[in-house]
Amino acid sequence: MSEDKKKFERFGKYLILDHLVDGGMAKICRARYLGEQANKVVAIKMVQPQFSNDEAFVRMFQDELNITFSMLHPNIMQVYDYGKTNGQLYTAMEYIHGANLKQYLDRLKEKKVVFPVEISCYIVSQVCLGLHYAHTFTDKLTGKPYNIVHRDISPHNIMLTYDGAIKVIDFGIAKANTNSEQTQAGTIKGKLSYLAPEYLDGLELDARYDEFAVGITLWELLCSRKLFQAPNDLAVLKQIQACKIVPPSSINPSVPKELDAIVMKALSKDRTHRYDNLDQLNRALVRFLYSQYPDFNASDLNTFAEDLFKKEIESDRIKFVDYGKLDTAKYIEEMKNEEKNGSTGKGAKKEKDAPSTQERLKVREFELSVDSNDLNGIEIETSEDKTNTRRQIRTSALKAANAKSASKTTSTSGLHKSPNRTSASRVVTKKEIEAAESESSSNKSIFIIIIAASLAAVAYLQPDMVEGLTGFNLYKTIHGSETSRSVSSVPTTNRNHKSNKPVAPVEQFGKILLKGVDVSMEVYLDGQKVNYVGSIKVPLDKEANLLVKRAGYLPFSHTLTLTKDNTSSVIEVPEMERARTGLLTTSLNYTAGSKIIYEESGSIVERDLPFKDVAVPEGSYQARIVNPILGTEKKVEFQIEENKKHFLE
Repeated sequence: MSEDKKKFERFGKYLILDHLVDGGMAKICRARYLGEQANKVVAIKMVQPQFSNDEAFVRMFQDELNITFSMLHPNIMQVYDYGKTNGQLYTAMEYIHGANLKQYLDRLKEKKVVFPVEISCYIVSQVCLGLHYAHTFTDKLTGKPYNIVHRDISPHNIMLTYDGAIKVIDFGIAKANTNSEQTQAGTIKGKLSYLAPEYLDGLELDARYDEFAVGITLWELLCSRKLFQAPNDLAVLKQIQACKIVPPSSINPSVPKELDAIVMKALSKDRTHRYDNLDQLNRALVRFLYSQYPDFNASDLNTFAEDLFKKEIESDRIKFVDYGKLDTAKYIEEMKNEEKNGSTGKGAKKEKDAPSTQERLKVREFELSVDSNDLNGIEIETSEDKTNTRRQIRTSALKAANAKSASKTTSTSGLHKSPNRTSASRVVTKKEIEAAESESSSNKSIFIIIIAASLAAVAYLQPDMVEGLTGFNLYKTIHGSETSRSVSSVPTTNRNHKSNKPVAPVEQFGKILLKGVDVSMEVYLDGQKVNYVGSIKVPLDKEANLLVKRAGYLPFSHTLTLTKDNTSSVIEVPEMERARTGLLTTSLNYTAGSKIIYEESGSIVERDLPFKDVAVPEGSYQARIVNPILGTEKKVEFQIEENKKHFLE
């Protein structure tokens, strides 16, 4: 890569290097800080402009900052800076050169390898350290505890650097005393498969809620599969509520029984049976780790990461060397110039360029039509001290000025001449212009008086109409309320007429913001597909049914009602699970015009018959086969099993 071939974008005091994540609400980029620490690479989260001005999103953004900005711990991603540039909210964060735990799991599945037990324990012990710090974090300036609960712990929000460090990220939906508002009833916060049973019971959440999610994460590292998974969201919720969990050793025989006990305690349905806090869970894991694997060292994670992500690490190494060769001087100079212009005002004149203090009116060269009496006016530039102003002299004022100064006008050699037009350049005095403007002002005054008299006549002759519009009755003011009126153009039968037709109430709307939606997804509101751009408008005080679909994945559904007291809601669409599907094939004997109609993932599906090997989610279906042409209809049932074919007669 050559700097000459690529123009880098500057965002305030940061130079954007490349994009890491492009989302619907925000994008995250790698950037270099332009300043004394110009070699510092950060991650910039830039909120899209439409959300940067949205009240609900700004509150959510501010809540996250209130929680994360003051925290400083080696196992929590640090926030360096925040603000608004070019109409976009942003945060500058610690750049974590690595991958999240979900990416590690996926890479291991590709290689058909399970996370080593000792590395799994070490990773989770470090997560416990970071979360315990957050749970017990106290504002140093006030001495008040924040009582933070992350609420979104999962493999996605645990980052592992290629050097072997572990970082907890994304406190976007964390609950704390600093939050500006309470969670709306019926709104699920966090990823569905990592909820704790007490969430479904409506209990107040505390640090043990995060402990349950940490337990799920450790279970999944040891077993290389998801703990709670089912064909639909309701089934997942039922699994969580039942909380029937098998020990990891029943799936992965290499897991010692001592570790089984630690995992199962953290995953207790009754939170009073879990560890009291994550410091205790960390201590249990560390004791187990070094009793069973005394030779383990933290650097082992570095070796493990380099083996898994060798290509990515090498690619980034080349990129960073190129980024290090960038000449940031010109970008820094550009930034300083903008800051300078912002403080002194762009285009401000330097003192040496200031005009003379003598008051003058410099008339710019203009063309005067000899044959025409119509003038559109000329621009007059007034120079007085250091202030420049422009004003337009209209036809009448200009004629007056010309008449008074005609004898002083002299011909100038070298001016363009033609049979019909004459060009002239002259200087007129300020007194001449003021006199001309005075005459123009007098004409304007007469015009204003005529307009005022006309309005008064209408108010007098049409008092009922004017009173209906303004509440003021000129006729009654002059003659009294009981005096009859002899002049009126309004029929007496219609004077006090009022329409009895009821006025329809104006429907009021709120809006829904979706977090986690991308271009591969389809959004439906009350069964109708909507084009999601920024937000969805929904009527207030009416139940709204939201459905998000993605081909090959289980849909996400959500129901809520917005009110006058809560006109907006931010809903996070969790990571979608791949749908378990089978193939459906129908007989070729169906007549032309036949269709099969059934419900699939909450939506009505119509397919023309016949068809072959259509992917259908696993489950039982009741369908209708109709033929509008023949007027026939019959009911059928069929069962779809994962990775199997079903033939429908």
